[in-house]
Amino acid sequence: MTENFGRPGPRLTIAHTSLFVAALSLGTAVYQGYLNTKNVEVFQTDARKRETMRACRDSAEFFFEARLRVERLREAIAAGDPARFLDDLNFEARRSTARFAAVATYLANFNVEESRARYSRITQDLESLIAAARKPGAEDFARRLDEAQSRFNALNDDCVPLMR
Repeated sequence: MTENFGRPGPRLTIAHTSLFVAALSLGTAVYQGYLNTKNVEVFQTDARKRETMRACRDSAEFFFEARLRVERLREAIAAGDPARFLDDLNFEARRSTARFAAVATYLANFNVEESRARYSRITQDLESLIAAARKPGAEDFARRLDEAQSRFNALNDDCVPLMR
């Protein structure tokens, strides 16, 4: 029989090595879970940011489309275009306003209540401009259009912090 001189035998060394490998495996699994969670968070944040950027871009596009269509409706009425053509222009202006309102509602959900009221106000401005465009002699039409533009510019600033 040989003496170990206080050293563990081969069975004890194998047991320690097995426990050490198991601990390393557990640590690796925990770390992979942590990295996976971080990857999911980064992906979700990126997806949310891209969706918000798209909505901001769409709100600007739809606002300017609605403004252009309202101005075109006003010009067609002043020029005395046929009623059927005016009805089509009126429909297109209302449709553009509704598209803006839909995207504005989506963006308002990311902001405070004050922003929601401002988005609603711009939509109401566009709707009232469509009605005013059909009435001859609305002298304050250009001023009201500029006011709606100013309100939109202020709201467009809401998109800047969402982009960062």
